[in-house]
Amino acid sequence: MVSIVIVSFNTVRELLACLESIERSARSVPHEVILVDNASADGTVEAVRARFPAVRLIANDANVGFPKANNQALPLVRGEYVLFLNPDSGVDPGTLDRMVAQLEPFPERAAVGPRVRKPSEFMSHNCARRLPTLWTEFCDLSWLARILPRSRLFAWKYYAGWDGTTDRDVECLLGAAMLCRTAQVRALGGFDESVPLYLDDMDLCKRLGELGRLRYLSGVPLLHHYSVSTRKQPAALMKRLGLQATYQYFVKHRGRGYARAYVAIVAAVGLASFPLGFARLIGGSLKKARRRWDEGRVFVDWAWRSKAVTYTLPRL
Repeated sequence: MVSIVIVSFNTVRELLACLESIERSARSVPHEVILVDNASADGTVEAVRARFPAVRLIANDANVGFPKANNQALPLVRGEYVLFLNPDSGVDPGTLDRMVAQLEPFPERAAVGPRVRKPSEFMSHNCARRLPTLWTEFCDLSWLARILPRSRLFAWKYYAGWDGTTDRDVECLLGAAMLCRTAQVRALGGFDESVPLYLDDMDLCKRLGELGRLRYLSGVPLLHHYSVSTRKQPAALMKRLGLQATYQYFVKHRGRGYARAYVAIVAAVGLASFPLGFARLIGGSLKKARRRWDEGRVFVDWAWRSKAVTYTLPRL
C-alpha cells in the first residue's frame, strides 16, 4: 500500500481537485489518503468530509506548519511507501504505479520524485536540484542563476547543461511530490520541525541521501500549481521566511560559521540591490527598480536582525 499524505491550508478548491485526480488515477495501486488540515478558514474540513469520506482527516485548530503536520500523519501511515503530496498538485493515470516501480525493486534508492511542472512549462528546476551551499544561494539571491540559466557555473544548483529529459540521481527532490520508504522516514524521525517552510524538504532529502540515492524520474510528469497558499501571504514575509530557513539549514548541517557567512552574503546582495535599482530606473523601468529596492530592504533588514526569531504565517 502507498499512503498519500497531504497537508492543506486554505486551498480547498485545489485540494478537492487533487483528491479527485487521485480517485481517478490511482485505482490500480492500493492506497490510502491522509489529510492534515492546518486550521483552514475556507471550509476545507467540511468539504472533504462531505465529498471524500474515505480520506483519513486530522483537523488542527491552529496552523502548526508543514513539517509538524506531516509528522502528525506518520503514526497513521499503513503503507510500505509514503507519498508526500502538495494539495495544489494533480495526479495523472499511471503516476503512482511508475513511481512505485522505480522505488520498490531498487533497495539502494531512498526516494523518487516525478518531473514536476507548472501548466505552462516542461519541468520545474526545483524538482531536481543540489542541496544549498553558499555559492548556490549567492547565485540565487543575486539572480545570476536566472539571468544565466544555462551556465554550469552560475546555475550549478539546477544541473545546468542537463535538460531534465533523462532520469538521474539528484541531491534534492521537491517535497511537493516525493515517494519514500515509510520505515526510513520513521527511522529519521520524519521532518525536522525546527526547519521552517522552504527548507523542510531539503533537510529531509539531506538525511534521506545518507541512507540511499534520490532518483528524479523524467517520464513521470506531475502538474503542480505552486504556492497557492503562500501566494496569499505578504511577499516580504515569504522572503524573510526563506532566508531564515536557509540560515537554519546551514546552522544544522554546516555550522554557525558557515551560517554567518550566509548572513554576510545576504547583506552584501541587499546593499548591492540599491545601485542596481537605480540602474533599472535609469533604464526606464520604475517597476523593476522598486522590486530591487524592496528586495534589498528585506535582505538588509533580515541580515541586521537577530536570528533567534520565528516567522509565522498569518491566517488569511
